[in-house]
Amino acid sequence: MQNFSFEDLMNLFSRSKKNNDYDEVLNIHEEFKRRVDKRKLMGKKPTRTSVSGFEQTLEWLEKNIELKTVVSNENIDGNYKNKLKKRLREATDINKKNTLW
Repeated sequence: MQNFSFEDLMNLFSRSKKNNDYDEVLNIHEEFKRRVDKRKLMGKKPTRTSVSGFEQTLEWLEKNIELKTVVSNENIDGNYKNKLKKRLREATDINKKNTLW
């Protein structure tokens, strides 16, 4: 996740939030936390985007703490669930797709 830009992480966060994927949001939160801590350790002020992403993911995690204990999609096996997570991370750019025009 270190290679993702802020926009990519926030898109991934919104998709994961819709799917109530607690683990994926937790991973995104850890990435924002890493970015904020890294800037602080360097003696610089953390960027506003990283701080806002950190705060938004923290707020969602606190509101949805009950999802942590619930195993979501119990009927789905592990391989299929991993494929779903990878699909969430794929970059989709409308400009790269072939259109009729």
